[in-house]
Parts: sequence; structure tokens; C-alpha cells
Amino acid sequence: MPSTLNIPIIFQTFKIAKLNINATSSNTRLQMLEDFLRRQDINFAFLQEVSHTTLNTIRRYTVHMNIATDRRGTAILDKEGLALSNIQRIPSGRGISASFRGILVVNIYGRSGAEKMHQREAFYNTDVVHLIPSSSTAMMLAGDVNCVITNDDCPGQRSYSRALAKLIKGLDLIDVWQATPTRNAYTHYTATGASRIDRIYVTHDLPWRQQDAETVATAFTDHFAVIPRFTMDVPCSPRGKGYWLMNVSFLSDPSFLQTKKEN
Repeated sequence: MPSTLNIPIIFQTFKIAKLNINATSSNTRLQMLEDFLRRQDINFAFLQEVSHTTLNTIRRYTVHMNIATDRRGTAILDKEGLALSNIQRIPSGRGISASFRGILVVNIYGRSGAEKMHQREAFYNTDVVHLIPSSSTAMMLAGDVNCVITNDDCPGQRSYSRALAKLIKGLDLIDVWQATPTRNAYTHYTATGASRIDRIYVTHDLPWRQQDAETVATAFTDHFAVIPRFTMDVPCSPRGKGYWLMNVSFLSDPSFLQTKKEN
């Protein structure tokens, strides 16, 4: 019988960022977004309020976008070398999903405003369901939900969503803040108050992999980024004898050169 190869396993930390980018499209703000991703060393970014395809200019990331006619779409960015598969989109532009090593990642953007309550409820009742398979799977659901489901999410007047609460309960998802001491950190501030409308939920098989979570302020949007870290086991391909060769094209990359200066 042929022998079974024992492939060594290593543990790698992945940083996830969820961020509403406020329809960022100017070259200056796009550069600020790129700098943010690089400085935070983000592996996957879930972006909302995406209005232009100019996100494709961000280096070192593959961009998967879903932008509809209202120009308020979603996007998932994966760092080079981390290939997402099975990309799914819904017609409204407010949802996109993909698979990574057996984990379903879903990015959503709920409609904002009290006058859009019925559309928002319909979104969570019907639209989001099209991105989620009927069979059980490990899942991460991230997005700007533009509503709350507990009193702790907003100290003042709040826009409560029964549909989102039902969705989270039905999928048996856990808020990443439950594993951190700052679980009630607000992510969006206005002249009239603060709220935690930027969320990341995971299935029960993922929290044990979570190391921490934090909110990070950015200069190009009025939303805080939500950034958790997860540890995942990754197969390590055995390497034979030989020399490591550097890709010399990096020497002409301004971002790479700046990184070396900072180190």
C-alpha cells in the first residue's frame, strides 16, 4: 500500500477588518485606505458603502466587489496569496460572500435611517438568506448593520431590528465582542449620540480560535474599524534544499521600501 504523507501543520494568525469606507473614491483617501490595510497588516477586509471600482488600485490585495445602481455596495479584499473562492453576490449590491478554507465569509450593508426600516427588515429576512447555504458550515458574518439588537448597542434613541435579531439567533452566531472586555465599544459617533452598528459575528466553532478584537479609528471615514484576530491551522508544504531568492521587483515598490524604513 502507498505510504501516507504526514503534512506538517503550522498555526497562522489572520487579522480581519470590517469598515464602512463612506464611498471613498479620491486618490488621497484610497491611499489612506491602502496605508491602513498595510500598517494594520490586514489579511481580509470587509468593506461597506463601496461606490466606485477604484478599489482595484489597492496594491497587494485582490478585490471582489458588488456595486449596484444606488452606488452603495460591498467588497471583500483578500491579501495576495490568500485565495477566496465561490464568490456570491446579491442584486442590491449590499451583500457578497465567499469561501476560505471551509469557512463561509459574508459581508452585508443594511439600509440606514428610520424611514428605511421596512426595507432593512426585508433585507435581513430575505436578501441575506441568499448568501447563506442551507447546510451547516463555519461562518463569519460581518457588516454595517445600521441597527441594533440590544440596549447596550446604543445609549440613546435606537433603531431596533427584530429581523436581524431573528437571523443571528437562527444561525446561532456569536458576537466577537463576547470574547473581549470591551464588548460594548461604539463604532459610529454622531452629533446626537453613539452606536455599535459595525459588527462581526461567528459560528460557535470559531471563537476558540479568536485571540482578541479591537476598534481602530481611521482618518478617511466616520466609522471605526472592527479588527479581530484569529488563529488558524495551515498546512505547511515541505521544502527541499536550495536557496531563497528575493523578488527583486519589490525594490521598485514604494510601499515595500517604506515598510523597510519603518522597520
